[in-house]
Amino acid sequence: MKPTANNTLQIAVEMERLGRTFYESLALGCGHAEIAALATSLAKAEEEHIETFVRMRNALPPDQRGPKLADNELFAATEVLHKKIIPSAKAVHKAVQAPDLLKVLDMAIEMETRAVDFYSTLLYDVTGLDAAVMAEIVDEEKAHVRMLQEVRKLLPG
Repeated sequence: MKPTANNTLQIAVEMERLGRTFYESLALGCGHAEIAALATSLAKAEEEHIETFVRMRNALPPDQRGPKLADNELFAATEVLHKKIIPSAKAVHKAVQAPDLLKVLDMAIEMETRAVDFYSTLLYDVTGLDAAVMAEIVDEEKAHVRMLQEVRKLLPG
């Protein structure tokens, strides 16, 4: 699949949905109030990214806003994203078993950094509006990483 603004924004929405589901599940299953609060906040941030990326896709010029990706294309893309970006169940279990807020935060920072890396690699294959949109996605993800890093600095350890 060619990395176009239209395709990448659709995949970005799916990635944010994966992230939101991950954080919501973490909040519900961790059994630790501080981690649950952090995970709930992160799920909300993912929801805001979904809204941002939907707005960006809707703002594409009509000739750039192609058809929606087929279910099998989205499934294949999210499978790759899940492997490259979402932490393993073992890593999550280890972080919440302690419970260790710093480990959970570090895991979130790593996940968001992987998202930045994923989108950054797509920039090499595109030009024009496609490149501009992908750069904006990278900037959104970098802002999320910076926010998490600022929260991390506030915690002892």
